[in-house]
This record gives sequence, structure tokens and C-alpha cells, in this order.
Amino acid sequence: APGIVIAAVIGVSVAASLRSVVLQGIFGVLGMIIGLYLGLGRDSWRLGKNMPTGVTRAALSPAIGFLSVPMGIGGGSFGVPTMSLFNVPIHRAVATAAGFGVIVAVPSVIGFLLVDIDGANRPPYTIGAVNLVAFGIIIAMALITAPWGVKLAHAVDPKPQKRVFAVFLTLVAINMLRKAAGY
Repeated sequence: APGIVIAAVIGVSVAASLRSVVLQGIFGVLGMIIGLYLGLGRDSWRLGKNMPTGVTRAALSPAIGFLSVPMGIGGGSFGVPTMSLFNVPIHRAVATAAGFGVIVAVPSVIGFLLVDIDGANRPPYTIGAVNLVAFGIIIAMALITAPWGVKLAHAVDPKPQKRVFAVFLTLVAINMLRKAAGY
């Protein structure tokens, strides 16, 4: 958790300094890599039999936190494939990665509240780079839909679940790359 938090704060600084097109390109490339791994990867692909400890864990956790912030995701898109590569069952990886969301979101939101955005370019009800209306809607919808997602995830076989997420993420990544290219 400490590595994810510290890297998320650093990720806010980096994301705030990048143009939207660059962030879209980063999201598109990383999303494609993850989507292709989840969709085409084999169950036998492993980086280890167990989750790493020591220096390897100390390097992986900040990487997950840092990369999650510019992509605007909670960490699950990196956490789930990482844990899968270290032999963690998909349902456990998804549940654990859900906790990453809080660890990434709290310092990130605080950081984005402090980002200085020109008032002329900000929508109403915005503090820093956080629109309070959108933030409230996202929180409300997450609270409503999270129990449905958990129930669905436990009712579906892991292999198709992984493939469906791969297709979704790949489509979102393609759309981001399209936007980054100016189309």
C-alpha cells in the first residue's frame, strides 16, 4: 500500500503536466497491452508460483500506483494481470485489486483537488481538476453497481470473465488511440 500511495501522488504530478492527447495515447497503448494479455494470454504464462516479496514487490506496487493515475483507473487493470501472472486465481485477484482502487483514488483525488486549472477553462463546481458533480455521480454509481459486479463476477466462469474484460478494455484502448491520433 505505501508504494502504491506514494507513486499515485507522483502520478498526479505527471498526469497534471501532460496534455490530454498524450494521456489518451498512454491509456491506449497500456490498455491494448493489458487487453491483449488478458484476451490472448495462456493460463500457463507465469512470472512466479507466488506473489513476490522484497525488492520485486517494492518495485511492482509503485508501478501499479503510478501507471493507474494517468490512465484514470483504480489499479485493477494492472493489479489483476500482475497477480494472475503470479498464479493468483482470477476471483481473488479481482477482489484484491478492488482494494487498490481506494489506495490509488484517495491520494489521487486529493492531489487533483490541488492542481491549479485556469478558471476560464473549468466547468462550474470544479475545484482544482475535480468536477464535484461528476465526482458525486461516479461515487453514487460505484456504490450502487459494485455489489452487482461482485455478484456477477462470482456467478461467471473465470475464463469467459477474463475474455469479456479483455474485449472491453481493448475496445476502450482502441478508442483512446483513435482520439490521440486526432480522429
